[in-house]
Amino acid sequence: MPSGIFCIGALAAPDGQFLYLSLLGRDTAFQELRGKMTTGQLHAFIVQQDGKTVASGWFSREVLGKMEYHEAKVQTHLFGEVAQMILYHPLLTTPDKATQTAALPYLGQATAQTLRDTWQLVRHICEVPLLDEWQAVVMPLLVDLQWLQPLQGFGCNASYLKLGSNIGGLVSANIRSGALRVKPDEAGRLCIPERMTLDLEYGLSKRHPQQATPPPGNSGGGLWDDVDVISVYTRQQAIADGVLVDVSASSEARDAGFKVPVALTEAVYQRFVAWDNNEVRPEQQALGQSTAGRLWDVLYMASLAIRRSSNQRGDSTLLYELYVIERDGFSTTPRSIKLKLHSGFGDHAEHVITILLPEED
Repeated sequence: MPSGIFCIGALAAPDGQFLYLSLLGRDTAFQELRGKMTTGQLHAFIVQQDGKTVASGWFSREVLGKMEYHEAKVQTHLFGEVAQMILYHPLLTTPDKATQTAALPYLGQATAQTLRDTWQLVRHICEVPLLDEWQAVVMPLLVDLQWLQPLQGFGCNASYLKLGSNIGGLVSANIRSGALRVKPDEAGRLCIPERMTLDLEYGLSKRHPQQATPPPGNSGGGLWDDVDVISVYTRQQAIADGVLVDVSASSEARDAGFKVPVALTEAVYQRFVAWDNNEVRPEQQALGQSTAGRLWDVLYMASLAIRRSSNQRGDSTLLYELYVIERDGFSTTPRSIKLKLHSGFGDHAEHVITILLPEED
């Protein structure tokens, strides 16, 4: 950089590209600087203060041509007339709705008004409509996905937004799960139930279990009120009701080496096995997934876990890991999950195996 130029403000995006750069110096030095930048001789800067780096970033020639330049003359008694040059990315003034990218600059610490402005910016660039009542759920989710990031710059800060292309599927999945509600409450307001919270791993989780509903016809005051009634729910009934999915007869179970009945809970089957291209978004349709292939992954990794387990303590359960794309409407990359394998007895004391989610019993 030409001598005699000082930085008074800088802000870079997560990829290191400068969004804002404010410089102070001689006008002739700025002319030399702009010449080097436009010819590609200079495209990266490191801003240091007292020998420590406080900001750094780069410019691409393509983006540089779209950036705005502002120059102003500043009169000082010590150095005479100096110039100020400000370069800023178009995102700071015009959100890019095509790529769902935007930046909201601010000075100092983020305030409640900053958060409200950021939410309105999210609603503006998002490809699907969002209700104001969803802010409490959607904003933390965007932060967890790193689609919303706070940027700490030199002399200024910003909220940086870059929504994923599957934001529509994400919102749809959470509406279906009940995390995002569109039904008004008793006061006529659109709200999210107090006892529900969004969990990135398992979708909707309930903080407090629902109270059991008494059996129909048992209104109290009868002969059997103080008697403990034992109800036996057989494995066959669970399969008939769809609570368990029996995969014992499948070629995948046979090829994986299972010689005893094996079943998956409905939650495991629906999330990690079932796959119908007619029911998933286009982003997921081209991922090469199939029900048979996903079932093979679940069963083969289960059989591998059994062979690797020494079972010295005689445990009836073990956890195992595999990578899978969840059938949630928006995921496009495999992630590591854990499943629980339980070895026990069936309805007639036969050896059976059940594969469950870790939190299922």
